[in-house]
Amino acid sequence: MPGVCLAIGIVSVSMVLLARETGASDIDLHWLWDNRCADCHGHAGEFSRQFMNVDGNELQGRHHVHDLRRFMGNHYLSEEEVDAVYQMLFSLATSPGKYRKECNSCHDIAAEFVRSKLVLRDGTLYGRGTGRPVHEFLEVHRGLEPEDVDFYMELLTRVAGEVYRP
Repeated sequence: MPGVCLAIGIVSVSMVLLARETGASDIDLHWLWDNRCADCHGHAGEFSRQFMNVDGNELQGRHHVHDLRRFMGNHYLSEEEVDAVYQMLFSLATSPGKYRKECNSCHDIAAEFVRSKLVLRDGTLYGRGTGRPVHEFLEVHRGLEPEDVDFYMELLTRVAGEVYRP
């Protein structure tokens, strides 16, 4: 048990330091999912695209069609976490999974890539090591078309907002 307590302490300190660096004040939603939900439900993106439906502006579960938020509040999430996780799952359910198909083999899952390689400052994404705006980099990365650059900027910025909570 001491090893588990030490690991939890290290993760907690790391999250505090990361929050200070990025200006975040709330929990990393992908970390939350990975540590509280993934054992039963797997990766959040795959889960949301496979088991969630979007009807208009409402995210629905297979068994919890019109009360998904209430169910989530009774299913290991605090009141403060429900809306944030709901919005994350909604975004993932409406996303085509393009990052996973085109980028994952080199850049790991999007949340981990954002955590380790990008920083969000004043609403703009920068390379953590280079300080270069990500948009500039993507314009010349692997022959991406302008619509792909826009897609990935929107996706990475959304993920950064989920990882580095304002």
